[in-house]
Formats: sequence, structure tokens, C-alpha cells
Amino acid sequence: WRNSVKKYGIDVAKRLPQRIKELKSFICLMDVPQTLPFRRHKLTGDLKDYFAINITMQYRLIFKQKDNNIVIEDLKEIKEIEIMEVSKHYE
Repeated sequence: WRNSVKKYGIDVAKRLPQRIKELKSFICLMDVPQTLPFRRHKLTGDLKDYFAINITMQYRLIFKQKDNNIVIEDLKEIKEIEIMEVSKHYE
């Protein structure tokens, strides 16, 4: 907890466990809303196989499908993810 507060601030430290719990409640990636507060979106460039959701307006949770050896295009088929990092937008 203290490390999260120190690294990301109190707001992110509070919301991060909530976002993870919410992600676990969805059956598949397609169920994660593209609208706020989640704003699920696919990343581009070097992170093209990754997705992100908002934690706050500045921080996001980056993740990928768990079995990256099989590329699944249908988001309804992605039922397990692996969280990679928490990042500040545009840093």
C-alpha cells in the first residue's frame, strides 16, 4: 500500500485494487466498457498487442491476453488477461 501511494499517489493507490476487482468481474474483454470510467482501448506501436483501461484520467492499467502465443482477434474469446504495468499517460 505505502509503495503504491509513494509511486502513484493516494488516488491511484485507492482505485487500482478496485479496477482489478472490476476487471475480474467481466466474463470476457468485450464486456469491459470502451466508455468512461474504464475506456478500454487497444494500444498501438510497440504495445500493439496490449490493451489499457483508465485508473484515473492520468494513469492507466496496461494488460495483454494471457496466452500471447495464440493471437485472438475476437474480444469475446479473451477471457484471461495478464496485467503488465501501471503507467502515466504520455510518459
